[in-house]
Amino acid sequence: MEKSAKPTRLMHISDLHLGKSLHGYSMMEDQKHMLDQIVSAIDSERPDALLIAGDVYDRSVPREDAVSLFSRFLTEVHSRGCPVCMIAGNHDSGRRLGFGGGIFEGTGIHISGMFRKSMDRVVLDDGYGGLNIWLLPYIRPSSVRQCYGDEEISNPDDALRVAIERSGVDPGRRNVLVAHQFIQNADILPEQTESETSRAFVGGLDSMSAKLLNAFDYVALGHIHRPQWIARETIRYCGSPLKYSLSECDDIKSITIVDIAEKGNVTVSAMPLAPLRDVFRLRGTLAEMLEEADSRPELRSQYVGVVLTEFADDPESKLRKVFENLLSIEFDVGRNGFEAGEVEMEKIKNSTPQELFEEFYRGYAGKDLTDFQRETLDRIFREVEGYEADQA
Repeated sequence: MEKSAKPTRLMHISDLHLGKSLHGYSMMEDQKHMLDQIVSAIDSERPDALLIAGDVYDRSVPREDAVSLFSRFLTEVHSRGCPVCMIAGNHDSGRRLGFGGGIFEGTGIHISGMFRKSMDRVVLDDGYGGLNIWLLPYIRPSSVRQCYGDEEISNPDDALRVAIERSGVDPGRRNVLVAHQFIQNADILPEQTESETSRAFVGGLDSMSAKLLNAFDYVALGHIHRPQWIARETIRYCGSPLKYSLSECDDIKSITIVDIAEKGNVTVSAMPLAPLRDVFRLRGTLAEMLEEADSRPELRSQYVGVVLTEFADDPESKLRKVFENLLSIEFDVGRNGFEAGEVEMEKIKNSTPQELFEEFYRGYAGKDLTDFQRETLDRIFREVEGYEADQA
């Protein structure tokens, strides 16, 4: 083999979730900006194929504007002569996403919407020979079991093993897998975020073992929104290209670039993405939050979640005046050493329910009930006592 042979370059993205909202705010403008950056990356990196590892849309019946946005994106990618290898994720409708797949295939856009007995394969040729790109849409044991009547498929590992075996994957050749599953290394789960609607857990119904993926030189994964590798650097979740929850505020979103030379020679790198609006979680008193907004005017147009360390009067209206995209307000107020276990049984026996509640509130909030709150509490207890008397 000539040493001057050029490796195949792949660009790996997933979990676009087009049409998604963040705490009620439409992210269509943010997603258009993100897709434009990916097109610009194709211009600069000149990949031999774009891999999209599932969850193109945020719902199985996508919004019309989300479909239009993705259609525009595919048109831009196609106009650059870059093939696309795409699978359906658990948020997508495999039938809808795969509609017209046979026609698109002739244009270099390969779509695998549903698993049908074997994985679809796309072959790219370079100076090192053929590179097999295997497309595995989101599967469950039940969906694979329906394809075969002679296989024992009782768990997710069985489903993945059978899908690979029945597809005729040759471990001696160069292979890439595009998949949208929970993959774990032994009992180590991938790092998850709050924006994943289904959660992986050890022994869970969806978790599959990374040890079943040894035949693949690179595994392009979707499903988990935080970029990371599993078991080895070449089994990778590229992560979502945008932050879809406050738990991701410190994440660096990116496009994964993969260069594949001869068998076993794979280089993985990441190209950061800059969002139109970033996501921030701020913490402090109301006065500190207002001061932060004043000293950092760039926060006004960003997505901001606030954790207040005190109870304040009408914080929402005051915070919305300085943060245009206020996502949420949480309270994390110290309880001044109060713990539920600190109330002695003797005190419980000798105190009224109202007195116990007042002590709990005082310990948790650090202040006494107001006269109005106390009157309201007394009225509620009287109503409860009256109802219980009627039922006796």
